[in-house]
Amino acid sequence: MLLKKDAFKRLFLRPGIGQYDAMSQGRRCGACPWMGGIAQRARKAVRLCPWMGGMSQGAMDGGATDSLTKSYRLKKATQICLIFITSLTVSPLVSANNACPAPDYNETSRIKYIHDGDTLHLDDGRKVRLIGINTPEVARGRQAAELFSAEAKNALKTLFEDDKTINLVFGKEEKDHYQRTLAHGFTKSGLNIQASLLNQGYAQVIIFPPNINFTACYLEQERNARCAKKGLWKKTKPIAAKKLDDTHIGFKLVKGKLKNININKKGIWLNLDNKLTIGIRPDNQQLFDIDTIYKMLNQTIVVRGWLNKNSRKSKKSSTPSRPYYIRTRHPSAIQLHSKFACD
Repeated sequence: MLLKKDAFKRLFLRPGIGQYDAMSQGRRCGACPWMGGIAQRARKAVRLCPWMGGMSQGAMDGGATDSLTKSYRLKKATQICLIFITSLTVSPLVSANNACPAPDYNETSRIKYIHDGDTLHLDDGRKVRLIGINTPEVARGRQAAELFSAEAKNALKTLFEDDKTINLVFGKEEKDHYQRTLAHGFTKSGLNIQASLLNQGYAQVIIFPPNINFTACYLEQERNARCAKKGLWKKTKPIAAKKLDDTHIGFKLVKGKLKNININKKGIWLNLDNKLTIGIRPDNQQLFDIDTIYKMLNQTIVVRGWLNKNSRKSKKSSTPSRPYYIRTRHPSAIQLHSKFACD
């Protein structure tokens, strides 16, 4: 936190002297014993605020010694301590937690209620799907709640306990096929909602072009949580492709050996352990580097996405050649296992 010039003048200008007194104020900061070395922080403040460079030796040495000046200096001692502890200690912490910030917003609205960890409703009736993440599904109909779905929903609720204001940055594609508004969300203070959920371990990254903003930053937040085994990462790890069965249908991470690659007019098709087909459709192919994909051949990779039963039949059989299928739309969905691993 940098103070404006006028604010610094009001804080440090000594009555009757007209000079800045940061150094002597620092020496008298007995009200802030937990800071220690306050004079050094005062010198740092001078470096941060070059317009204070004209501070005279008289101000550094304490200057005049009249009772009014002493009283004024003592009265302001606590103020300077609070200013320095905020600017030199609190601000870096806030910055570290505020990952993936937005330079500006498209709209500011208010939340009516939160459906789950990645979906919320606004006061005007719109339904917002948070871009770039997927959180565990809450119970719906006959479908049981997924593990950590309640924690993800509560984590989102907690961000708006004190203020329901939400800032929105719309995706390049503003609506999905359910007519939900697609957006990155930010609290009133500017905290990126998706980054917060990822960092807490209650969300996983999934990218749908053309909405690709914040991809690298979101992946970093997820990796931090995953490697620290936060939230759902305590019990979530890639499933071996060879062990896939119908109980795994839904959003999953799957690992296996890339056996072969087939390219035709319908897309790029990757064979994972003869059990899973990874499909890259023509409308997404331009995002993928084919040379990078071929370098993964015969190596263990990790793919993320919605696992479905494969309806494509083998030419020589009435059953699917590989029983499961994941469609990938962005290169971030496929990684070498060596790059995915934390150690």
